[in-house]
Amino acid sequence: MRPRLVLFGDSITEQSFASGGWGAALADHFARQADVVLRGFDGYNTRWALKVLDRAMEGAAAGGADPAAVTVFFGANDANLPDRSQGHQHVPLEEYQDNLRAICAHFKVAAILSSWSRECC
Repeated sequence: MRPRLVLFGDSITEQSFASGGWGAALADHFARQADVVLRGFDGYNTRWALKVLDRAMEGAAAGGADPAAVTVFFGANDANLPDRSQGHQHVPLEEYQDNLRAICAHFKVAAILSSWSRECC
């Protein structure tokens, strides 16, 4: 089984496979060496990403193998000004930081648990 690279983020990630996009460039660079798995969510901020994180990662690690790498790209929607038309996407800076830490911790814990289960079972 080939390693997997998981791209998790907002619309910038979702559109990364468009012509000339960074996701397409990664897939091209790692062709026949690794699979690039897209988990991009248009309009999402870190608050919403935390709510869907478990479901979003279902199937991202095929066969129980951990992804070789995970990118986390959120922030453009979090940075919307609260008094503007897209203000419902705004996330205050401290919450944004906490959310990113929680997302990264999720992947760290998943990797530790997976490693432990491989060693013990």
